[in-house]
Amino acid sequence: MVYMNSGFARILISKSLRVFLSGIIAIITPIYLKYLGLTPFLIGISIFIIVLGNVVTNLILTWFRNKINIKTYLMIISLLFSIAGFMIFFSTQLYIIFIALFLGNISTSGTETGPFQSIETGILPELVNKNFINRAYGIYNFLGYALSSLGSLTSSIPSYLGESLFSFKIFYLIYGIGGLVMLINYSMLNFKEEPSLRIPIKKFDKNAKKDLYLITTLFSLDALGGGFILQSIIAYWFNLRYNVSLKILGPLFMAVNIITAMSILLAPLIAEKLGNLRTMVITHLISNFFLIMIPVFPSFWLSVLFLLLRQSTSQMDVPTRQAFIVEIFKKEYRVSFNAISNTFRSLASLAGSPIDGIALGYSLFTFPLFSGGFIKIIYDLAIFYYYHNRVK
Repeated sequence: MVYMNSGFARILISKSLRVFLSGIIAIITPIYLKYLGLTPFLIGISIFIIVLGNVVTNLILTWFRNKINIKTYLMIISLLFSIAGFMIFFSTQLYIIFIALFLGNISTSGTETGPFQSIETGILPELVNKNFINRAYGIYNFLGYALSSLGSLTSSIPSYLGESLFSFKIFYLIYGIGGLVMLINYSMLNFKEEPSLRIPIKKFDKNAKKDLYLITTLFSLDALGGGFILQSIIAYWFNLRYNVSLKILGPLFMAVNIITAMSILLAPLIAEKLGNLRTMVITHLISNFFLIMIPVFPSFWLSVLFLLLRQSTSQMDVPTRQAFIVEIFKKEYRVSFNAISNTFRSLASLAGSPIDGIALGYSLFTFPLFSGGFIKIIYDLAIFYYYHNRVK
């Protein structure tokens, strides 16, 4: 039996390259901006601008969903991804850097909420056998975190080169080249888009609209909490709290993403026994307990221990959440749902990084992690309450 086609393989190639590069950029960007002399507040603003860029490109996808085909849109945002890298490589002007961060569709964590993922997770069920969907999502996210871990390790290289200007800039050049590679890869994507996949939000049926509004609200609550604990923020948090350099942060976040990748492989297997929703909620609640414990003890190694424990379950909800959406929405609704849902998730996460920047400027080190953890716990309980009778 054929479980997947070449289109799925191309999606995996682009996903892997994209998160590898984002794994580097998400960690070195706040350190690079600190090197350029920016304050914690401005570094928080820079992360805010990255997330805002993801919001805008998701909005464009939502507005023009019935006018731009999937392949063309993927090529356009790959080109923007490339341009952003070249802009930061060639300039140290703050306004140029901010424009590039806005355009670049950078993932500030191992997972994504930008337009690439909105499209890819929406069409993935059409590229694989229906009996392979859960595991396909597991592979998709596993490769994402596995390559992100390599990116995290690679981000430590500037420390070995004296953290010179060029040692940072070279990675933005590579980021730009990577965008061009993705553009070429997507141009060869073998996917015939059905007209039914272009249904806009206004043509959803009554029940689908109700689920759209409720699930988007719940996912936005989760994203609000997530906005306080983006990988870029946590890396910067460790740098400020314990004065650790990229030499330590790189390997640390490599370990974080390796653990995450392994847990994601297990998630679909657990979901086959417990169901997608129960797997989402149980693993997420455990991870949020560990998250809250990270800043409690004034010890670097204890903070690292709880960070690693948190990552052992924190992203098990990603492939199961994507499979949960397949349970709730028919195929013609999924890309549009992903675009609008990811847009509001990104909007909800916007507030976190500027507020974190202010809090960290006053050495309020527990604030980001406590805020993120408790908000996410509320989300876990809410989504289980509303949907435990609706799914397997």
